[in-house]
Amino acid sequence: MTKQTTKQKHDKQRAEKRKHEHETEEMAEHAARKRRAHVEETIAIIVMLTFVPFMVFGAIFWPGTTGSEGGNGGTGLQNGTYTATYLGSRPATSTQTALANLDVNGNSVFVTAGDLSGSAANNSAAFFEGYKGEPIQITVKDGSISWWAPVSSPK
Repeated sequence: MTKQTTKQKHDKQRAEKRKHEHETEEMAEHAARKRRAHVEETIAIIVMLTFVPFMVFGAIFWPGTTGSEGGNGGTGLQNGTYTATYLGSRPATSTQTALANLDVNGNSVFVTAGDLSGSAANNSAAFFEGYKGEPIQITVKDGSISWWAPVSSPK
């Protein structure tokens, strides 16, 4: 064989070797991607299998905010009679619900129409027309204001 033929043969073998190395490298990368994807899928399934029951049990056993166990429903006040002062009020409009902010024993209490019951609910329009600083007497039953009346100012 001539030098040139030998050189061509060696070049061809080197090219074949590089091609084989390149194919082997691609196959190894493909296998690594496949393993990584499989591990990620497994982790996602495990997370979902633990997260979904946690969320279901959380939704079922989450403590409720309604009921009359403590007698402090919508207003957050215990059953009883209180002297309160209007911090502000707003009657209902076509776009806004009625709202009153009362100072009860130093605590700010927001009252909406849903927080009124009994005779207080029957006279709700007057309740939400109170002016700032006006003292009133309220009676709370099961967390709702069941009765209210303005307090006459001593003269």
